Amino acid sequence: MSTTAEPSIDQASDSLKESVLEAHGAVVRFSGKTVLNGIDARVSPGEIVGIVGPNGSGKTTLLRAMASLVRLDSGSITLNDSPIDRLSATERARHVGYMPQLNPDHSFTALEFVLMGRYPHIGRFKLEGRSDIQFAESAMNRTETLEFAHRRLRSLSGGEKQRVSLARLLAQNADVLLLDEPTASLDLQHQLLTMATARAEADRGVAVAVVLHDLSLASRHCDRLMLLNEGEVVAEGDPWTVVTQANLKSIFSVDAAVEPEPISGRPMVSVLGVTGDSETQSRDRSLRVHMICGAGSGRDLMHRLSIEGHTLSACVLGQGDADRDTALRLGIDHISSPPFSVVTLEQDAAHRRLVRQADVVIVCEMAVGPGNLRNLEAAAEASRLLLIERPEDSQWDYTDGYAGKVYEELSVTGTTVARSEIVAAVADAT
Repeated sequence: MSTTAEPSIDQASDSLKESVLEAHGAVVRFSGKTVLNGIDARVSPGEIVGIVGPNGSGKTTLLRAMASLVRLDSGSITLNDSPIDRLSATERARHVGYMPQLNPDHSFTALEFVLMGRYPHIGRFKLEGRSDIQFAESAMNRTETLEFAHRRLRSLSGGEKQRVSLARLLAQNADVLLLDEPTASLDLQHQLLTMATARAEADRGVAVAVVLHDLSLASRHCDRLMLLNEGEVVAEGDPWTVVTQANLKSIFSVDAAVEPEPISGRPMVSVLGVTGDSETQSRDRSLRVHMICGAGSGRDLMHRLSIEGHTLSACVLGQGDADRDTALRLGIDHISSPPFSVVTLEQDAAHRRLVRQADVVIVCEMAVGPGNLRNLEAAAEASRLLLIERPEDSQWDYTDGYAGKVYEELSVTGTTVARSEIVAAVADAT
């Protein structure tokens, strides 16, 4: 690897000019088919805009239109309120950089390819100078591709080529970056590196738009999301506004759980299945299902049973409990208590009313201590009781054996079911 000192962005000869790129009523038709149908879009300095949507929704066409690589049938693209098509190709390239989906495949070396990003900044009939080479090497260092500098692109893997393409985009030093599926061929480490690089560019005032298929990745790293479907924007805003169960169902035709990602707190998507006719059938057999859970033991079942169309309720759950957070997001009736508190007699009475009202009560594999023991005891009033099977070697009883005795008594009147079969067991209760 080269030991050439990396020039900082601030020291580069090409100063950053913060720019706003906008699409106004953009319409694009291919062979008579409308691919973009009057889209308005804006990418501003300092933000990452994620463009998401199913295949064929117009994501790539929108990005290419904003890069002036696709002719609009109507509408306009402006850069700082001026029509971008009034600029020459070289002037546009100084302001707007575009990274396509397809990886380069020709005989140039990686360094030669990255240096092509410097051409908008090199005078006519001039060759790249030492500063351009340093800029390119700096970009390759940031994408961990400098070790490939003298290898032919055709000898690199798909992911390596993709990182070289990102280095070329960085070397262009444009003030708007448009990235089309930049993480598609990358391993997990380099997906994070790519998105961290996009964030670093946004933090220095670059406007960044990125097309992504991974909704969890988009939610974690983007400031704003645009959800496209059939050439139109159907949702736009912060990740929690866009990545919802309703949108996943209506646009992507999947049933999914949307939970906070542990590190960022942004939406994390877990696909549970494909939406189908069984949903309508299950709603016709909906039940009142009560869950005795805690510490995340009921979270996935809350989503799955809600999707099945059942009306859910839950036990006494303390503030900060993962199951309580899920119940709040899904609008599930439950009894709330202060964190790490003991279930009171009043709360126990309210909980037992929910148990008696339920068609089915599920006892999850939560740990039981003095604080939530009454939750477990209340299950004795269930008319139909399902207990999720506990691993034999699990440690869950923190009541000196009393909770274990309660559980044994419940197992006599209830049915023990494997977690993987619990949704079917609830359906059978009808």
